[in-house]
Amino acid sequence: MNTKAVRSHYLYIQTNDIREGQNAVLGYTRNDDGTLEPIPGNPFYTGGTGINNDTHGKLGPHDNDTPLVIGQDGTRLFAVNTHSNTIAVFDIQPDGSLRHVKGSPFSSEGIAPNSLSVSRNTLLVSNRNEDYHQIEALRGAAKASYVSFVIEDEGALQLVSKIDVENSQKPTQVFIPASSPHLAFGNDFQVDVDFDGEATRSFLAGTKPSVQGQLHVFQVGHDSRLTERSLVQLPETNAGYKYKGMDGVPSMPLGIWTHPTEPLLYVGFVTRNELGVYRFSQEGEMTFLGSVANSGQDICWVLPNKKGTRLYTVNNLPRSDKEDQAATVSTYDISGERAVKPVEINRLHLPHPGEWFINNRMFSQPGSTAFQCALDPEETFLYVICQRINQTDENKSEEGNILHSLRLDGEGLPSVAQSRHLGQDGAHYRSRPQGIAIVDR
Repeated sequence: MNTKAVRSHYLYIQTNDIREGQNAVLGYTRNDDGTLEPIPGNPFYTGGTGINNDTHGKLGPHDNDTPLVIGQDGTRLFAVNTHSNTIAVFDIQPDGSLRHVKGSPFSSEGIAPNSLSVSRNTLLVSNRNEDYHQIEALRGAAKASYVSFVIEDEGALQLVSKIDVENSQKPTQVFIPASSPHLAFGNDFQVDVDFDGEATRSFLAGTKPSVQGQLHVFQVGHDSRLTERSLVQLPETNAGYKYKGMDGVPSMPLGIWTHPTEPLLYVGFVTRNELGVYRFSQEGEMTFLGSVANSGQDICWVLPNKKGTRLYTVNNLPRSDKEDQAATVSTYDISGERAVKPVEINRLHLPHPGEWFINNRMFSQPGSTAFQCALDPEETFLYVICQRINQTDENKSEEGNILHSLRLDGEGLPSVAQSRHLGQDGAHYRSRPQGIAIVDR
């Protein structure tokens, strides 16, 4: 008799619903052909509200990654309620459905939580403080922050430590590497605090050059306490391609991730279309090894595979000099010696619906652009979420919120297998779904 247990394959995203109290997690069963089937019980409400980014395409305040994560044992899911300043904690049931732990959601101990990272019984949160619908906090005494919590046995979150971020810097991600769980990395950059100021459209970092982006290296204690070990300013580099009108904009980091086995941190230099590489010591010392060009526009999210042979970047916008018609996904070879100097070997255009429009930077872009990504445990699929990016009243289309399933071939190169429009599953069209978390049970 075959007694081998049948494993179930689940995927979760966050609706980031902007309607009061309607934020939710959508759960799916992942099929072998890349299709997704909604889990009975969808949507699973988080007890809070997502962040309203009703702009002409401005990425911030959606400059973030990992807004929902799953614990290492695969039994618990954590999700941000950015506008409500809380973290929802769910137990994952055997059928994939979600159930709040007692007391959920919990305070994020800051304004606008946007990124999470979990290691054993430690949860880290970055609070971005860039929700312009909480304008009093944004212009007032509140600061962005990195916060650590102990996850109690029943799932409750207990505050341990908090590190404020100075000079109007805004975090985009916090990350604990599996290979070095005593360290954590954060990245942030300065933005125009008043968002749109006197104008009808915002600029990336104000109307003049601002402070460079920066990286944090934290020590994570056995008691979950965060201690800052170093603060590193991003260098001004020339390996990439600077879009017309972006001259003078400082280097800014968005996506970060570590190599699975080597002490290397990969950083998306979003304003310079470059992939940066740092070496880090176990004491938290950082050495910049250089950067390589990215063929897309606005490299935002980076993710290596478990073998350390491929690294994927999601590039938020089309690049005009290459006549792109959509956001792109780049594949880098990071095997062997190329780990320290990645080589881009493939670029994939993602399908997108709808009309183009004039964005906040005053150039044309498609109405749906790519955001975060995740690999399934077998690394046969790369999943990429896309958002309906023009959330102003002028946009009457309800299309654009999509989850793409990209099949990876034997060389780790992606092709589009399936695309699922998320409106049919309850993602409100005026919201911008975000985050992907995957588990096998």
